[in-house]
Amino acid sequence: MDLLIAKRALGLFSIGLGVIAVASPKRVSKFFGLDFEDEAMSAFGAREIASGAGLLSPVRPGPWFWMRVGGDVMDMTALARAVDRTNPRRNYAFAALAVVAGIAILDLVMAAQATLSRRDNEEAAA
Repeated sequence: MDLLIAKRALGLFSIGLGVIAVASPKRVSKFFGLDFEDEAMSAFGAREIASGAGLLSPVRPGPWFWMRVGGDVMDMTALARAVDRTNPRRNYAFAALAVVAGIAILDLVMAAQATLSRRDNEEAAA
């Protein structure tokens, strides 16, 4: 996948998710059956906004893709807690966990490409 296209698409996606989590942390937590403080969910959203803004800025995307990989690990850890049999929203949490795992693979591939190909990383800084 072209690094510049991935950078822009994942940047917009991150900002969208982040805004939702910051604007309505209680609803997001409730939807997945997470027992999170509003501040914790807002922090997850702020992290998404920061990584999205970094990807959309005119700098090399490598570090920002790695930030997304770290965020994916945090998200999967939180969602893994919500897959508990006692969670009535377990199916939603499980589906979200599967989606985040897929996105994590994409983020990891993009981060590795940006790290290993200095030229691609420089060209994507547009």
